[in-house]
This record gives sequence, structure tokens and C-alpha cells, in this order.
Amino acid sequence: MYFKLSARNVKRSFKDYFIYFLTLTFAVCIFYSFNSLSASEAMTTLNASQTEMIKAFTMLLSGVSVFVSVVLGFLIMYANNFLIRRRKKELGLYMTLGMSKYKISHIIVVETFFVGIISLAVGLLLGILVSQGLVALTVSMFKANIEQFTFVFSSDAMLKTILYFGMIFLMVMIFNSVVISRYKLIDLLTAAKKNQSLKIRKTSTSIVLFVFSIILLATAYAVIMKYGLFENAIVWTCVGLGALGTFLFFMSLSGFALNMIQKNKNVYYKDVNMFVLRQINSKVNTTFISMTIICLMLFFTIGVFSTGFSFKASMEKNVEKMTPYDASLYTKVDEDAKVQHINDAVKNVNIDLDKYKEHHSFTVYKAEKSVKDLLAPYQGDAVKFADSNLPVIKRSDFERIEAMQGAKSIDFNDEEVVLLSNFEVFQDVFDRFTEDHKTLEVNGKEYDIAHQKVHSFAYKTEFNSEGVITAVLPDEAVEGMKPFLSIVNINYDDNQKEHDETLYKVLDESDALWGTTKTIILDSSVGSSTMIVFVGIYLGIVFLISSAAVLALQQLSEASDNIARYTVLKKIGVTRKGIDKAIFGQVFIYFMMPLALAIVHSIFGIQVVNKAIMVAGSTSVLVPSLITALIIVIVYGGYFFATYTGYKSIVK
Repeated sequence: MYFKLSARNVKRSFKDYFIYFLTLTFAVCIFYSFNSLSASEAMTTLNASQTEMIKAFTMLLSGVSVFVSVVLGFLIMYANNFLIRRRKKELGLYMTLGMSKYKISHIIVVETFFVGIISLAVGLLLGILVSQGLVALTVSMFKANIEQFTFVFSSDAMLKTILYFGMIFLMVMIFNSVVISRYKLIDLLTAAKKNQSLKIRKTSTSIVLFVFSIILLATAYAVIMKYGLFENAIVWTCVGLGALGTFLFFMSLSGFALNMIQKNKNVYYKDVNMFVLRQINSKVNTTFISMTIICLMLFFTIGVFSTGFSFKASMEKNVEKMTPYDASLYTKVDEDAKVQHINDAVKNVNIDLDKYKEHHSFTVYKAEKSVKDLLAPYQGDAVKFADSNLPVIKRSDFERIEAMQGAKSIDFNDEEVVLLSNFEVFQDVFDRFTEDHKTLEVNGKEYDIAHQKVHSFAYKTEFNSEGVITAVLPDEAVEGMKPFLSIVNINYDDNQKEHDETLYKVLDESDALWGTTKTIILDSSVGSSTMIVFVGIYLGIVFLISSAAVLALQQLSEASDNIARYTVLKKIGVTRKGIDKAIFGQVFIYFMMPLALAIVHSIFGIQVVNKAIMVAGSTSVLVPSLITALIIVIVYGGYFFATYTGYKSIVK
């Protein structure tokens, strides 16, 4: 009997369960999809360094999935609590008819089981479909062989999804049983007559708090825009100011906004605006904490969606410039070094440089002049990276490695210095420096700066550009300078895979030889950027769904409590269309409040993050921002429409 009653309740309460069911289904779908990414056969064709990246990627997603399951667990508990509150009167009726709390708990547990099984099944089916596109995208982003892509079904991901959500549903069942056991009959029967406690702040207090919140937010924006993301203390201070400003903003918003709008009689008394504003005012007064959290989650979502794609595009765009040679090996040279030349270092690990198509060994010296001192007057992030003395390369060596790149030669004479850098993001600083300096003094001699510019050039293949500026001087000019790096640049013949594997093994085992290959940098760059994009998408979608679901549930729970108020509107002559318009306005404003402030946060945040990742290469946030906007419109807009429809249905 209880089984049939539970099934009938779920079917009868479909309107109430819709947002809950929708959220559960999305959650299961996303969880399965992201945990099935490594199941494609195309992933088995990757090389050694790509395979390592896939392993790291899988481990990272597993760790993120634990965090995601916690977030989804809280969301499901929150949604479940909404459903229980909606049904207090019904539960009270069961008790009045003589049903024990144990049997009521039994009914609720079975209902939870029904909803869980259905949402799990639908979510998994949807996840299997979505994962095909997601896996294809992953294979493409890892630059694996897309031709070997086949239909993907991950039994491991399915079992993991069932295990995680099974545990969440079990917790929900226990929670429901505990909650019902504590209910008293009188509380259940009078629940609809109880109003939520409402704390009214003085208008003057709201205005002061609102102004203070704007000052905090403006300070956070200004400081982070000026100093960027390179100082942890400043970043966390700005995060704290921004979070506190957001909290005070929503805490004071209702009182401040209501006061301002009340002064505009034409707006306040138009149609049912007064009713809508009072509705929003009372709700925001009691939900400003959740509003703050939702706003910050939306800010995170917009930020990671936009900058994640930008970061990937930036890193991959810069790879070619970072890797002018197939491989570069180097050893550090100083008084304590066991080996003073790269040729001796490679012989010690049995590398025969003559086996490669071409190679050239050279030494990098350090001048007495500090690069930081040179660039200090021009500020900018370039100064933070200029933490060493000016590196110097002999002209004869530069001409050899320049020829190996096949680059157009740079003409200069013995009275000139050629300045090199592969930090294109600092070009503005370099331009201002060369405008002010026609010459450069190096170790007591003045040289004209060739072509009055800093040339874009990488003198070795490396993950990160070393030395913001490097100087090329006549060979005799380096006499007396201290050598600090001995480097060999290598270009392969056709046996790329064999050479890569040899050098990969040597670099992995040696403690006196450093360097990398173009293949390692390419794989690492693609893998790292792909991981960041996918983790960003994963967390972003979960936060987006969680935010929209909480807003929807808060509005729908209010709808049940406000039926009497809308009935009064009908009695005083407000038409059906007018009531629908009031509901639309109320739900729309409620959804837009956290989103609007999150967009403002994002305008500043994306600029700062984009400026930071431009160190890896210039990029644009236009396309990622448009994609982000589309995703938000679909998901957030979908929840808004479902809430509006559900609200109308409840009030009707």
C-alpha cells in the first residue's frame, strides 16, 4: 500500500518535483560525463608524455569529483528540504488519520527512492549521450587520433556515479526520517500560517551599509586592477574585500533600493510595482547570505569559462615561439659545477650529438647590469620577471642559432647591441624603454641599441622564457663576464620519435643535465591547458546549476506561501495578465540580482586574469565570453523559465 501511495504521490506532485528532478538529472549527467573522459580508445594511441598527462588529468578529475559530489550533496539536501516544507500540511493530515511517524518516513523514503532511481536512470542516459561529444572534444583538444574515436561507454564512470549518488540519496533518506521524527502534529497543521521571521533594518542603516559595500567593492576592483595577480597577499586581500562588499551589498540592497524607488512615485505606484517590490524586499531580507554565495559562484563560473578558454588559446599560441629547436639541453656553469661545458655533460650520459641533423653549443654570460634596474622606471609586470643580471650571448653564437631557426638575420655592427626577448606581452614596456634609451652601457662600454627595438627571439627551447631581455654583443665583449649557462640546441632528422624517447629518458634520469624537447612542451602545454579548461567547465556548470536551482527553489517555496496574497490581488481587480506580469517581474529581478553583480565582478576579474595569462601569449576573451554568455542564457535562463512557469502554476 505504501509503495503505491508513494508512487502516486510522486506522480501527483510532479510540478513540485520538477525542479528537484531537473537538478538531479543534470547533476548525474554532468558527473558521469566528466568521469568518462578517459574511456575513449583514441586515448590509448597517445605517446608517453601524453599518457602521463591523461593520467594526471584523470586523477585531477577524480579529486574535483569528490568536491563536486559534496556541492551536489548539499544542493540535493537543500532541494529535498524545500519539498518537505511544501508537504508539511499533507504530512500533518497523515498523522491526523493515525499514521505513525515511522510509516510516514517509510513513504517519504520510498518517494526519495523513486525520484532517485528515475533521475539516476535519466541522468545516466543523458550523460552517455553528452559524454560522446565531451570525449570527442577531449580527444581533439589532446590532439589524439580523432579517427579512432568510437562510441564511448564507461562502466567505471557509471558505477562511480551510482555509488556517489547512492550515498547522497541514502543521506537524504536518513535526513528525511530524522526531520519527520522531530515534527509535531500541531506544527505540521499550522505550518502554512507561520510566517518567516523578518528582520527589518532602518533605512539609514541600509543606506550606510550600501554605500560602504560600494566603497569596499570599488577598492577591491582598483587594487586588483593595479597590482594584478602576482602578489598573493594583495590577491587574497582583494578577495576578502570583494566577498565582504558583496555580502553587505545584498544585506543592504532591499532597504536601500526600496527607499530609492519609493521616492519615485511614478514607478512605485505604477501597476503592481509596489506589490512586486515588497515581495522582493521581504525575500532578499532573509536570503542575503545565499544571494552572496550564489553571486560569488556565478562570478567564478563566468570567470573560469572565459579565462579557461583564453588560457588554453594563449598557451598553445605561444608554443611555436617557445620551441624554435627540436630540443635544448643545458647545464649550469659556476665555480662549484662538476661539468663546465654542455658537450662534456652530454658525453657523460652517452649522447652523441653527431647523430642529430644539426646542433650548436654556446655559453650564456651574465653582465653586471640588472635587468630589473633597466626596466624599473617603466613599471609593469615585466619588472617582476626581470630577476637576474642581463644575460649576454656572443655574436658568433647568435648567428649560428639564428641560422638554425631559419629566421631572417638581424644586421648589426660591432658598436651595437642586439636586444632579444620572447615576452611579447611586455612589448609596450620594451617600446618605452627603447624610446628613452638609444644606447646601453654593458660592463663599462656604451653600445648603440640595434634598430632601436627589442627583437622577438627565443635562444633555446624552454617551458618558460628565461630572462626578460637578453643582449647579443661582439665576441670580445664577453671577456671577463661570468658564464652561467652552457647550452646545446638540437634539430632532429626524420627519427623524431626515437630522438624524443632517448632525450626524455636521459633528462628524466640525469641530475646534472636540464632541458626539454619540442614534443614535451607541446604535449605539456596542450595537456595543462585542456585540464584547466575541463576543470573550469566542470566546476562552472556545477556552480551554475546549483545557483539557478537554489534561486528557483527559494522562489517556488515563496509561491506556496504567497497564494493568499495573489488571491487578494485578484479580489481587488488585478487581471490574470497583471498577475502573470507581477510574477514575471518578481522572478526576473530575483534571478538577475546576483547575476548582475557577478557580471560586474567578472568585468574586472576577467581583465586581471587575462592580463596575467597574457604572459604566456597574447589572446582575446571575446569568443570565450560569447560562449559563456550562451551557456548562461541556456542553463540559467532555462531555470528562470521553469521557475516562472512553476510559480504561475502554483499561484493559479
